[in-house]
Amino acid sequence: MKYHKLLENAKKPKGFWGKKMINSMNEGHYELTGWALDHINLERNYRVLDVGCGGGLTVSRIAERIGNGKVYGIDYSALCIKHSKAQNRKNILCNKVKIMLASVSSLPFDDCSFDVVTAVETYYFWPDKLNDLKEIYRVLKPSGKLMLVFEMLKTPEEPDKWKAVEDKIGIKTVTEEEIREMLAKAGFSDIETYKKEGTTWLCAIGAKN
Repeated sequence: MKYHKLLENAKKPKGFWGKKMINSMNEGHYELTGWALDHINLERNYRVLDVGCGGGLTVSRIAERIGNGKVYGIDYSALCIKHSKAQNRKNILCNKVKIMLASVSSLPFDDCSFDVVTAVETYYFWPDKLNDLKEIYRVLKPSGKLMLVFEMLKTPEEPDKWKAVEDKIGIKTVTEEEIREMLAKAGFSDIETYKKEGTTWLCAIGAKN
């Protein structure tokens, strides 16, 4: 029962089980996020946006890498915003981090605002993936990069590996080829993908022209 209650709160955490899910995501995505961040260049003065910031641990890890830069985190779960603000309290006070309630479908930022946008284990939940990718493209600076990170990748070898999770929370996992195609349709170029041997992890990076 505990596992099912956690899964029910994967998309938009709320209440007691939402709090448990946020803690689970922070712990469960720690190694995945560290592996992915090693594939993206983060300069010390960059402005970075983390889409679907969850419990805020990815935001704090990015903040450690960008010196006097600034990190923005958005999520559409009010509970996630609360936890992200607590996780990043010190950096928020010194104006290095800002956490906001917002949706990937309508980002509250001007065109060409960010050097890098990250999204860890959130792509599955986006309501209109192509238009949401185009919205991210809009807020990236020229030559800026988007990094999408997946734990649950659909592979030819194990196409039904994540079926139970998909059915429970109403998502569809995607293949590496589908991700590359969607990034290209949204306008991204120089698309690179990285996989970790022995896992279904994927890090996909695309650049704005």
